[in-house]
Amino acid sequence: MNSKLLKLNEPYKVIYAGGKVGRHIATLFTWEEDEDGSAEILESHEYPIIDQGEEFPAGTLVTTEIEDCRVICGYNPKNGITGTNLYWLAGIIEYDFQQLEPSGAEYILKRLELLDCQIKLPEEEVKDENGKPELDENGKKVMTTKWDYTASLWVSLKKGRFEGEREYIVKGNHSNGFYFESMGTADEIFSDLSYQLSVYSQYLLDGIGSIHFCTSDGYLADVFNRLNKKQGIETDYKDIW
Repeated sequence: MNSKLLKLNEPYKVIYAGGKVGRHIATLFTWEEDEDGSAEILESHEYPIIDQGEEFPAGTLVTTEIEDCRVICGYNPKNGITGTNLYWLAGIIEYDFQQLEPSGAEYILKRLELLDCQIKLPEEEVKDENGKPELDENGKKVMTTKWDYTASLWVSLKKGRFEGEREYIVKGNHSNGFYFESMGTADEIFSDLSYQLSVYSQYLLDGIGSIHFCTSDGYLADVFNRLNKKQGIETDYKDIW
């Protein structure tokens, strides 16, 4: 087995690697050559080495191959900022849920905060009392951070025919800007989605607005009504049962 360490130069990209989040500071290459002397490479692998920041010393080797890692935050040379946007981040959180042992949105958002990654939120035009876009002194439209979001969830019945026995699978859509996923009884899903909502509120929704939960599947109406009511949104969804 042969190996070589390739050190990367700043600015580093922040990546999701095997459930960990950190700056990609180096890559370890390993390969095996044909023992017959043909110098042919029979098998090769590439593993990231990351710096998780704060309390972790730099140099953690992640035994997840590069192709199974994902870039969360790149570097913008125009403003010198390492960051990402809300929709890309939602896709990363969805990818995390697809892993055997998800790390969770709270861990990901906390590490991004500690690594000084900025998350750009969507903007929308500021309207005047007549519904027309407001302009600044240079004649450009005044923009503000988007206020409200919608979480359109897909719900399916996992098992159980009778109330109290039913278990569901709930999955969101990262194109909404916030990704949600849960599995279990109605009460378990309510608690789980409430927790996920509180995480997003803590790290991303400070002074912004709300996330309106909705679905067209006809399940878990009470769960969505309760989640919306917690945010001051009155809905009257009905179950198909």
